Amino acid sequence: MSNPQTFVIKTLKKMNLKGGTVIDGFATTGITNTIASECILHSINTQLIAAIESSYFSQLSVVKNSIPYFPVRIYANEELKTSIFISEISIDPSLYFLIGNTMLNWAKDNECDLIISSSNIVSPPQQTETISSKEYSIAGVGNTPGARNRLKDSKISLLKNGTIGGIPAVLLNQSSELGIDVVILLVKIVEGIPDFRAAAELSTTISRLVPGVSCDVPLLLQEAEKIEKEITKIKTQDTESEMNAYG
Repeated sequence: MSNPQTFVIKTLKKMNLKGGTVIDGFATTGITNTIASECILHSINTQLIAAIESSYFSQLSVVKNSIPYFPVRIYANEELKTSIFISEISIDPSLYFLIGNTMLNWAKDNECDLIISSSNIVSPPQQTETISSKEYSIAGVGNTPGARNRLKDSKISLLKNGTIGGIPAVLLNQSSELGIDVVILLVKIVEGIPDFRAAAELSTTISRLVPGVSCDVPLLLQEAEKIEKEITKIKTQDTESEMNAYG
């Protein structure tokens, strides 16, 4: 596990997640994966199992239904062997390496077999006139032959050439010796079209990779603007000078 002076994972509930999947909800580019992760979290009846503390994080308490929460948390569904890392704060790029390794070590400690992360690829503005808001392209990258076979079996095209940054890059580069498959889904979105529509496509793609995992897409689209505004507000507020309440 990471240096305890940097990150502390406070276990709130023990679960057997052996052979399961970890979904990365940290936002590296945009908030598409955060929205998709939140949708899955609420659709598969997860429980809060851990919180992550760090002096490097914005010191923020997120209040939901009158209950305060750490801004970085881990949820899980033991029956589906699926866990989700959720972050409701902006993460400084200097922490990507530490966070990626923390996630990998936690997955290894809990004997998980697969980590799924994602990143956005934004289409230039001049292309938006010819692309419908429902037309999103998702490609994948796998760190091992097994991970690439997971993508092929789920009818997800493999990225042939390109670069990936942020936490997904750390997961790909640092996982080779841990015996964990890592899949990065690259979501080609259209500039000017809200993240939640790409999030619906992303969550649907994740459900193809992980049997039993689902997202209530109609509800997501119905609540999308509210969710997006709330996440954006949390990520951009000045926590040192403001105290915010969410009803």
